[in-house]
Amino acid sequence: MKQINKIIIATGVLALGTMAASASHAAPIVNWDYTVSSVFLTTAGATTFNGAGPGNANGCELVSSSSITWGDCPAAGPGPGRSGIGITASPQTGTIATNGAAKAANTYTHSNNVLDVDYATLTRATIRATLGLRPTGSAAAFTEYVATYTIRFAETANSAPCVVASPTPCNDIWVLNGSLNNSFTVGADQYFFSFFAAPSLTTLSPAACAATGSASPCIGFTTVEGQANQVNFLMAITSDRIEIPEPSSLALLGLGLVGLAGLARRRKVS
Repeated sequence: MKQINKIIIATGVLALGTMAASASHAAPIVNWDYTVSSVFLTTAGATTFNGAGPGNANGCELVSSSSITWGDCPAAGPGPGRSGIGITASPQTGTIATNGAAKAANTYTHSNNVLDVDYATLTRATIRATLGLRPTGSAAAFTEYVATYTIRFAETANSAPCVVASPTPCNDIWVLNGSLNNSFTVGADQYFFSFFAAPSLTTLSPAACAATGSASPCIGFTTVEGQANQVNFLMAITSDRIEIPEPSSLALLGLGLVGLAGLARRRKVS
């Protein structure tokens, strides 16, 4: 009887241990509630200009957490002789699935105006995105993750030949650095979150990359002269890294079909 009791006790301990192990390794999270907000960093060196100097001989450059403007000094905001980029739709909230369709993040508007040739122009801005996540349906507080990435910018001359042609005639060029594959871990599972412009994200030409001081290959988008170019950023959460730059994958990203891009990669491996 003592031997039987020992077996029963041992079996019970094993069962409890198995349950504890199962509880400590919860199933991967499929659906999330999210909130995301973005700001321009205003610390020294976070934003740089080409030709900026003391006084207003090179125009006036203004930097805040929600907007950056440059060009003609009298203008308080973007308009004739003055350009700028601003962040709106921040914070943005919603639900998103791991390896599912990309969802709306924040919006960037580039007011692309003709500038005096002597004025300083933006060359780089640094963005800090704060992403709050929790399992959908949970009453838990959001857990925050922060990603810092840069955008490099080239203000192109409005005369042919153009690095990137457009009807007006030369698009300005934006390159994203560091916005993809920011990792975080929940329990034993690793995830990645990424921000990208859609539907205009593309693999830029070597000449376009070089115009912003970026190595090729690079990813980014272009904006049309004389317009307020609204660029909607999307966000994706994946269980694997997004492999870039593949033009076909970037096209899927632009459509918000990140899950299909990941599925295609897994089929190639299997």
